[in-house]
Amino acid sequence: MPMLPPTADRLASRFLSREDITMIDSVVPPDDDAESVWSAILHLMQHDLSNEQRSWLAAGPIESLLAWHGERFIGRVEAEARRSPAFASVLRGVWRHDMPQEIWRGVEAARGEDGV
Repeated sequence: MPMLPPTADRLASRFLSREDITMIDSVVPPDDDAESVWSAILHLMQHDLSNEQRSWLAAGPIESLLAWHGERFIGRVEAEARRSPAFASVLRGVWRHDMPQEIWRGVEAARGEDGV
C-alpha cells in the first residue's frame, strides 16, 4: 500500500521534533507535495522558533522549495515577506544553490536586498 504524503501539520511536527528538518521527500518530484511544505512553513512561522530552527527552516524547506518549485512559490514568498518581517528575516538564511537566477532575485528582493 503506497504511503500518503504527510500533511502540513505532520511535516511541521517532524521538523519541530528534529525527526525531519529538511522536508526534502515532500519537495522533490515525482512524489512531492509542495503545497503541504508551504503550509508547514507558514505553520512553523507561527511558533517561537530558536535561531537554530530558523536557520534550518531557511536552509532546508524554504531553500529546497524554491529550488524545485520556485516559479510556483516565489510570489507567495514575496507576499509573505511583505506581510511578515519575521519571515523576511528567515529568508536571509536562504542560499541560492540550484535556484534559477530570476527566483533568486525574488528572494533577494523579499529579504530587502534589491540590487545586491
